[in-house]
Amino acid sequence: MHPRIAIIIALLGASAAALAAPKIENVTVRPNPAQFSGGKAPEVEISVSISRSRFDTGNCDARLEFGDGEGRTLDFGVAAKRTVRHVYKKGGSFTVAARGAGASPCEGAQQAPLTVAGAPEPKKAAPEKKKAEEKKKAPAKKAPAKKKADEKKKSDTKKAPAKKDEKKKDEAK
Repeated sequence: MHPRIAIIIALLGASAAALAAPKIENVTVRPNPAQFSGGKAPEVEISVSISRSRFDTGNCDARLEFGDGEGRTLDFGVAAKRTVRHVYKKGGSFTVAARGAGASPCEGAQQAPLTVAGAPEPKKAAPEKKKAEEKKKAPAKKAPAKKKADEKKKSDTKKAPAKKDEKKKDEAK
């Protein structure tokens, strides 16, 4: 093989490697397993890492699927790692997956298993009953207020005739 051809092939191979899109290397999920606590849904931190060649400063995009029907697109720009948070509303086993997507997709795909232990607390029916009882009691509380208002009116009407009587006495003198 001619030495010039060998050099050209070597340069083309090196430039092709430099121009390749960054590759998705790793997906990590923390905490794993995640746990419902006090009826509150767990928030999980998901990190996606990519590897780049030495001279690669190009952008790449990845689609992150949380495994519960929701997902998000990540734009890496010049970063090597992106971290997002996601709240799981139900317990169960999920597969968190990252794959190249978008206008300039990253190469490859990675996934990580996740277990969300527990379940959200069921909605309590007792507070609804209490609210209904409070609504029934509320008018009963207003009724004594009306009685007080009626008593004030009665006391006011009793005082009014007394004043008229005083005026008659003054006129008679």
